[in-house]
Amino acid sequence: MIQLLMFTLKLFQMKTKHYIIPLLLTVVLFISLSSCSKDKDDDALSGNAGMTMKVDGAEWKSTMTTLFAEEHETSGMGEYRLVYIGGSRIIEKNSATEDDLVESLGLYINIPASKFRDPKGTYPIIVKETELSHAWGIFNSSTDIRDATLYVSGDPQDHDKSVGMLEITAFEIGNQSVFGQGTDVEGYTKLSGNFQLEVYPTLGTGSKLKLTEGKFNLTSGIGIDFGW
Repeated sequence: MIQLLMFTLKLFQMKTKHYIIPLLLTVVLFISLSSCSKDKDDDALSGNAGMTMKVDGAEWKSTMTTLFAEEHETSGMGEYRLVYIGGSRIIEKNSATEDDLVESLGLYINIPASKFRDPKGTYPIIVKETELSHAWGIFNSSTDIRDATLYVSGDPQDHDKSVGMLEITAFEIGNQSVFGQGTDVEGYTKLSGNFQLEVYPTLGTGSKLKLTEGKFNLTSGIGIDFGW
């Protein structure tokens, strides 16, 4: 238990200081999901964007998605793009007195500047901040049937172990936007691909989860689709 807790704290100390915009988008995402879950707006943004996968064999489809890229530069890694792709889904409760729950998956990709104009290819998923051309992820489960609610793509017994693979198959580059408003930040306006990975519980008890047959087809910013 102590080892898992220390692993989690170390992970977040390393990661969150660089990822302000994606984290803010995630906060907006959760607020939006919470406000919309009981009263679905017929005018909500809808389109082909989405994320699907299987969680230990069970079908999983997103209700809301996020795509954003930030430009970074460090002495050790040089220039690179940090790309955040995320999907969340609402778990509706049958009881009118209970609040709906939310599950989410966030995947981060470190893309070297040399690959920004053509990011297609595969990226190993492993918890390493100072390595280019790799990805890592967090799966947050809010269901009441699992003991652990937060999972990361890193084996606490072997931090150097690759736990999956993400592939980018199609992309478009342009001015990124959030809710239709331009940000004047160049990035990926569309991004598609597939993934599979294992995620491990960080707090509480529980077994690792297998996320398989993952697919994403995302547009810049935040997208909502209650028609999945």
